[in-house]
Amino acid sequence: MIFVLIGILNGFCITLSRVFNGQLSTKYGAFHASLVNHVVGFLFLSILLLTMSVSLLGPLQAMPSEPLLYLGGVIGALYVAVNSFVMVRLGSTNSIVLVVAGQMLFGLVVEMYTKGIATLEMQMIGAVLVIFGVLLKGRTS
Repeated sequence: MIFVLIGILNGFCITLSRVFNGQLSTKYGAFHASLVNHVVGFLFLSILLLTMSVSLLGPLQAMPSEPLLYLGGVIGALYVAVNSFVMVRLGSTNSIVLVVAGQMLFGLVVEMYTKGIATLEMQMIGAVLVIFGVLLKGRTS
């Protein structure tokens, strides 16, 4: 139950972050907003790590040597920039609904690839409902 609440809190934080970045994007552009987002995040996490009693060298020595694994950072930075650009044009609700729909649909594709289609009945029903919700929201705005 606690992890569900943490997940919901994370959703609130992501939404709030996207709204702030959208406002930055309006004034300075999407890539500047993304840069500010990542610099401030880096500084915050650096201070957090330095104030915790955690060894900084251990995790750095255990970093993966597979370059492909670092694409997550590139994709994350691109996500922030694109979302900052789209947020001011579509509004916060539409942007977030579309992001969640995209996440759910791609998650379904990944699970279909890893688990097979036979075990995903409820997830497929959920995906259809999300698509229906996106279409319904699009008609009302």
